[in-house]
Amino acid sequence: MTSIRKAWRLTLVALLILIILFTVTVLFPIAGNAGRGRLTRTLAKFSMWVMGIRVRVTGTVPDASAAAIGWASEGPGYMVCSNHVTFVDIFALSCVLPVRFVAKKEIASWPVFGLISKRTGTIFIDRTRRRAVLEIAEAMTNAMKEGRNVLFFPEGTTGTGEGLLPFHANLFASAVAAEAPILPVTLRYTKDGAVTTLVSYAHRDLFTVLKDICATPGLAVDIQVLPVIEAAGRERRDICAEASRVMSAALGVEDATAALEAKRLARAAAAERKEEVKEEAPAAQA
Repeated sequence: MTSIRKAWRLTLVALLILIILFTVTVLFPIAGNAGRGRLTRTLAKFSMWVMGIRVRVTGTVPDASAAAIGWASEGPGYMVCSNHVTFVDIFALSCVLPVRFVAKKEIASWPVFGLISKRTGTIFIDRTRRRAVLEIAEAMTNAMKEGRNVLFFPEGTTGTGEGLLPFHANLFASAVAAEAPILPVTLRYTKDGAVTTLVSYAHRDLFTVLKDICATPGLAVDIQVLPVIEAAGRERRDICAEASRVMSAALGVEDATAALEAKRLARAAAAERKEEVKEEAPAAQA
């Protein structure tokens, strides 16, 4: 039965890829902003059905226009920040609201997915270049000022889905510059109600993960849309710390960002005490 399910799902995936390619190459250029947003949500929901993953959402996006078409009704768009587990995140999050994603540059050269990413306006980051973060932050700021939703993964890499990794604060600066509201969102994948790592990369390639997903019944993703965090007039590190805190609490896991900061402060205090001892030693000898 598992083999039949996998073969059926993979056949649907092949059809899905053709549909997505047709949509982004033929329909997107003529659809307009609202049309592209609606097409994105429709394709995302269809993609999750094809992979056999049920989507459960709690919480709502305050701006109905941003949720429906990916553009704010007025003012800047949302900066959406989410934990990152797998390529499925892109489809799952697009079921909630259309966004421009921030992704590593390598994805642009992937077969099929690279073309789709380019046509859907993904902002690519080259992590080998020093100025890359500044350039990406500027691109994100401009997009949000135009009213677009932008999503990035503050962990900077994929996790297993069992907890959160420490957040990086750099790109939160773009929300401050755009005076954009930050929308924290959490993802948790389950199988028959229990948290699963089956959908995560976990040192596996994309196609292996896809085959496992297609062969496994009972998969679901729980998406929590959390209260908006205001960025205007705040420091990026404070915003980063708050986002990590509320997302960790929502998932019921350790706040890895706070834990890392506590270790940093402890090391700094220890180094300061060591310097004080060095300075006191000559005085005592005198």
